[in-house]
Amino acid sequence: MMLSLVADSVARWMGILSTGLLVGSDAEAAALRAQKVLGSQQLSELRRWFGALPPDSLRDAKAAVIEACIAMVHADGAVQDEERELVERIVQLADLDDAAGEALVKRIDQKPDLDAIVARLTHPALRELVLVMTWQIVTSDGNVEQAEHQAHTELATKLDIDAARASILRTILRDEVRMSRTD
Repeated sequence: MMLSLVADSVARWMGILSTGLLVGSDAEAAALRAQKVLGSQQLSELRRWFGALPPDSLRDAKAAVIEACIAMVHADGAVQDEERELVERIVQLADLDDAAGEALVKRIDQKPDLDAIVARLTHPALRELVLVMTWQIVTSDGNVEQAEHQAHTELATKLDIDAARASILRTILRDEVRMSRTD
């Protein structure tokens, strides 16, 4: 159940950014969470940036986000069935063409090159949102192993997000998850 919520949340954030559309209360809630993470100005700027991307660049940005998620499911050294299903669900909900989606699903078992992913995540606000999305994946089973935390810290460093900001982003997500469980 928690993995499905994570997949839906990650995919909704990508959908909101790429289309600018808020359809339904779940999308509105996801947009509010993204706003709490980034702030309204950065979120608006990121939406405009996504909206101006040509189709190939938009597809590549979405693929890079998903590949960052794939990198996180490799953090503990083994991709579990639940993690594979999580990534498959994210791909399914990401509104990619069939060929791009199939290519990503085929690469779930291959640990991606983090440097190559980071090079394609060029917008600073997208980098922060990716860090939060991947933290959702790391924490989705309720247990953060040292290797997962270390991999997430490495991702933050490669994304040029300092340790203090990474900690704040993790705290924002933790607080959002706690609040959503009490609603």
